Amino acid sequence: MTIKKSIVLTFSMLVLASIQVLGQGWNTPVPVDPNVRYGKLENGLTYYVRKNTEPKQRAEFYIAQNVGAILEEDSQNGLAHFLEHMAFNGTKNFPGKGIINYFETVGVKFGFNINAFTSVDETVYNLSDVPTTREGIIDSALLVLHDWSHFISLLPEEIESERGVIREEWRTGRNAERRMYKQLMPVMYKGSKYAERDVIGDINVINNFKHQELVDYYNKWYRPDLQSIVVVGDIDVDQVEAKIKSLFADIPAPVNPAPRPFYELPDNDEPLVGVATDPEARNAIMYLYFKAPATPKDAKNLGYLRTDMVNELISSMISSRLNELVQKPNPPFVFAASGYVNLVRTKDALAFYAALRPDNMIDGVKGLIRESERVKQYGFNATELDRAKSDYLRSLENQLKEKDKQKNEKYVWECVDHFLKGEPMPGIEFEYMLASQIMPTIKIEEINAVAKQLVTDKNVILTLMAPQKDGITVPSQEQLLVALKEVKAENIEAYVDKVITKPLVEKIEKPGKVKKENAKNVFGTTEWILSNGVKVIVKQTDFKEDQVVVDAFSAGGVSLASIDELPSASMATQIVTNAGVGEFTSTDLEKMLAGKMVNVRPVIAESYEGFSGEASPKDFETLLQLIYLYMTAPRADEENFNTYMGRMKAFMANASSDPRMAFRDSITVALANHNPRVMPMNLDYLNKVDYNKSINFYKNRFADASDFTFIFTGNVSPVEIKPLVEKYLGALPTVKRKDVAKDNGVRPPKGKVQNYFTKPMQTTKSSVFVGFTGEVEYNVMNDILADYLTSILRNRYLEEIREKEGGTYGVGVRVSLRKFPVNSFVVQIQFDTDPKLRDKLIGIVYSEIEKIKTNGPLADDLNKSKEFMLKEYEQNQRENSYWTNVIRAKYEDGLDFDSKYVEMVKAVDVNAIKEFANKIFGQGNVVEVVMTSEEQK
Repeated sequence: MTIKKSIVLTFSMLVLASIQVLGQGWNTPVPVDPNVRYGKLENGLTYYVRKNTEPKQRAEFYIAQNVGAILEEDSQNGLAHFLEHMAFNGTKNFPGKGIINYFETVGVKFGFNINAFTSVDETVYNLSDVPTTREGIIDSALLVLHDWSHFISLLPEEIESERGVIREEWRTGRNAERRMYKQLMPVMYKGSKYAERDVIGDINVINNFKHQELVDYYNKWYRPDLQSIVVVGDIDVDQVEAKIKSLFADIPAPVNPAPRPFYELPDNDEPLVGVATDPEARNAIMYLYFKAPATPKDAKNLGYLRTDMVNELISSMISSRLNELVQKPNPPFVFAASGYVNLVRTKDALAFYAALRPDNMIDGVKGLIRESERVKQYGFNATELDRAKSDYLRSLENQLKEKDKQKNEKYVWECVDHFLKGEPMPGIEFEYMLASQIMPTIKIEEINAVAKQLVTDKNVILTLMAPQKDGITVPSQEQLLVALKEVKAENIEAYVDKVITKPLVEKIEKPGKVKKENAKNVFGTTEWILSNGVKVIVKQTDFKEDQVVVDAFSAGGVSLASIDELPSASMATQIVTNAGVGEFTSTDLEKMLAGKMVNVRPVIAESYEGFSGEASPKDFETLLQLIYLYMTAPRADEENFNTYMGRMKAFMANASSDPRMAFRDSITVALANHNPRVMPMNLDYLNKVDYNKSINFYKNRFADASDFTFIFTGNVSPVEIKPLVEKYLGALPTVKRKDVAKDNGVRPPKGKVQNYFTKPMQTTKSSVFVGFTGEVEYNVMNDILADYLTSILRNRYLEEIREKEGGTYGVGVRVSLRKFPVNSFVVQIQFDTDPKLRDKLIGIVYSEIEKIKTNGPLADDLNKSKEFMLKEYEQNQRENSYWTNVIRAKYEDGLDFDSKYVEMVKAVDVNAIKEFANKIFGQGNVVEVVMTSEEQK
């Protein structure tokens, strides 16, 4: 044990002893994790620096601003977010697009690793996955944070150029959910400035504000006493701290700074009730809040940690009850959950959330209120609390085991939340020890007393967002109030916790044996062939202490289903997992697996069936048991099927009202050339799902284990797991058939196909899709070239369509290869824009492709893409999921995506991209789908 760890544990034990022995000490401040270098400069700037080596030779550089949209004047409504954009459009040391241009040369990509967000109360900027291999890169990253702090240029021409980008972000984000939230803000935040600020702001302000308004906001609020620098990664802490102290010293401390106000959300004696509707809304969504005062930033002591544990246990138990309720026949809502949340900086809330049935919303409203009242009146059972405690402690145990394998980002956000909100940051050793001591002291009587206080009669907010459509009856505010009063007057019964204590698997009749073993076969794996034909591949790694990933596959999938069976076949795994296995319902399984870290699900895809999941090494046997049961004893429960499909149909009943669904479905159908086997997921599709067909197809696909390959990657010893693999996987049934996936003739159309259509939309918009299809050999080099082309086109469209034209918030690009049913590719390009710009921007899509076909990519774009791909590859080397995919590709397709990847990426030049672009774009198969809002009359 290191000296530092010894000091941490000694201090932890002293603190805990003072609480236990003296019966006091809850007001004791929570210590700051000693692994974090934490300080404040003379100008008021706070900094956090932490050494962490996962991933190796990488670091995160963040600046958190304790300011956001709530601080805007009316004439600045939307400018906090606008300013965030301007930080990428020129600073003192990085003029123009200098930040993006420099960092992309070292593999740090805009939108992936270079980003920011603005919320009502904070603005946070980041440079992520920055290589720390050269001191100059570290210096440059710190210089960017320095410039973001006090030296954003805010040049007039850049401000004018960015207006278009913000307009298009506003347009893209102005969907039904956002519009309804805007309607409800005056209700949710009644009496507070929070009712007036939604971050994106007023489009009239965006279009017309004077430049000085933006400068004024920047000068007033971007200042060191409201800023924090966070650097976490594979760095020298002493060196980085010294650099921060030196570099940021030139930022002046504010003189007579404006106080940073924190706006109250007033209490309310009577319920605040709001109803919002929209013609494009898909679902009816209800929120029920019980407000409570937030703990002040400077009062988040040891007692706060204990209270936080209690609140988390309560919300966890409520969510489990709600999940159990939706599994029962005729549930009042489609799904529901609960959580203890921070509404605004000054108010917390116990929140209930549910998606309601559109044909009977008031029943769902009452159902959710009823569950809150059940908690208030009766509280919880001791068995519920035991499970919640087990899950809570198991989660902390996992974090403790992985403390040296955690990604940088986790530690970044601990620091950011500590600065912005005063959230305790004692380190996982302290947290785990504290929780282990406290949990036994949290009794059911205390939990129930707290629950009674949380579900209040005052400070209630009830909101409903619903479709505005003929035939759908939306309750009024008055009806919601009546529902609230009626439920409170009901005679509600206590919840009964039914627990099955039987083991998952009682007996295995015929365990198998390993009949053939190949040690260190492929990528350092161990390969077994079991007596029943099952192939098992094991790769032991040390990337994660508490993780084993499983991936299993067998050829076939829904390709073997007839058109008549297809809807049932495609839904088969969801139907089975929702029902459970053997004698155990899905609710039974959830209760039985409390305190375990295991998750596995059967999969039936287009060309294969199999399993996907992960588990802790100590829960590896449970993982195998679940696989065994899913293959041998899927639970046949027609009543559960009817309940599940009823919920799905209710959820999809109004999907056609959402223009995004029409756009998505049009793309799906067009790319498949209207093949009847490719059906959009909608209400008509769900009505074709038949219980018997679904169960029979599932059983058929999992009836023969002899052609299954299981891959296990993670902290798992082949020697130790061998007996368990023989016992469970070796006992799986076989019929010795040889399945292959069937080519059903689904192909994209030849030539150019266009589908331009209009649709009523509340926001004027064109949604554009341009797709290219054809055949190309499925191999490693072509896959690499496809990744290059994806990256290069993203760069081109970012510059030409977003930045130069201000025509869209972003252009999505994906170039992907497929092996089945034939070796092929699809290029997908998609964006939203102003209908007036639509045709011009589509022209740019094609013109940029023609430039690459004629001249190849710009050398700068090629090199930036190369650096990013090499950086990603290096980081992937320590990911269990990456190696699982690499091993699968080798066994399933005979392709090695790892061994020569680096040299193949480095070998790609301008001519290689040019040739590949001509190969795929030269086939002339293009699908254009364009949806435009109808003109307002």
